[in-house]
Amino acid sequence: MKNNEKRSKVVTTIIYAVGSAVLFAVACVAISNYLPYVSGTITKNAVKHSNTKVDEDDWGPVVERKKEH
Repeated sequence: MKNNEKRSKVVTTIIYAVGSAVLFAVACVAISNYLPYVSGTITKNAVKHSNTKVDEDDWGPVVERKKEH
């Protein structure tokens, strides 16, 4: 019975290691495929956000003439 338990533990460890390696490989492929799309979306949103500050009607200080009474 001890031999069967030991074999089961070894098989479980091997399955865990192989599964982790496969999951890592899939994650690497998925990240490399989706990274340009995600970074482009982030850049577009950042530009929109920074452009809204420029589009405001803030032209700086206004120089006014003194009125003579």
